[in-house]
Amino acid sequence: MAAVLLDAEQHAPLRAAAKREAEMEAAWAARHAATLPMLEQRRRWLVALRKAQGERCAYCGCTFEAGTDRRATIDHVVALARGGPDTRENCVAACQRCNTLKRDMDAEVFRRWRPWLAGETREPPPRLPP
Repeated sequence: MAAVLLDAEQHAPLRAAAKREAEMEAAWAARHAATLPMLEQRRRWLVALRKAQGERCAYCGCTFEAGTDRRATIDHVVALARGGPDTRENCVAACQRCNTLKRDMDAEVFRRWRPWLAGETREPPPRLPP
């Protein structure tokens, strides 16, 4: 009988830690339950966009490479900051580098300025007539 009590006393801290961990996991899942479907939707958007674009960036044409600045990201053609909709029709797959350089620019303006912003040329593009 004493061996059973000794065993229970030794495992009590482990059971308490496991219970706390399970409670923390449940709290995290409850708090983030609303965002998980959105993240899954974005992942599916990116997979579909990559496939539609032939695994190439919409702006520079590079092939996507995971774990580098050439990894695939979702870019809004008309930036959300400029009132663009958060819909799949307003999104393209862009490499992280182009997405970072584009920021909130219009896609056509960015296409003109991308070589200069990326440091591929020293000459800025010519100004368009008003």
